[in-house]
Amino acid sequence: MSGGSFFNESLHFRDPAQQKRKKARAQIQAEAEFSLKGSPSYQSCQLVDIGIGGLSFTSRSTLYQGDRVHIRFRLMERSVEFDGEVSRVSGKYVGLAFLDPSEDHLELIQKYIHSNFFDKDKKKP
Repeated sequence: MSGGSFFNESLHFRDPAQQKRKKARAQIQAEAEFSLKGSPSYQSCQLVDIGIGGLSFTSRSTLYQGDRVHIRFRLMERSVEFDGEVSRVSGKYVGLAFLDPSEDHLELIQKYIHSNFFDKDKKKP
């Protein structure tokens, strides 16, 4: 134990002040489809994670930061649709910030996040 630390030197913690995301997200694997604003055609994508501020998905289509899209998918047996703006792109991964989401859809996402974090720990009979 040189240096007086109990932790391995390879263990790193991210300073909370450096975090950009302020709201919790939950992982999700769901099919979705999106269209660029003003386009009638939809393209398939795969959701990666979701939170009340936005979501991430993978796509084979080229998207750019600032693009406006309409995305639709099923969440907890309900159809949901959102307008959003691409906040980041990294390879095939796209971050989408929701634009003016409905309270009903935000509550559904919150319920999904809650069930993802807490209900999975409940023991099944």
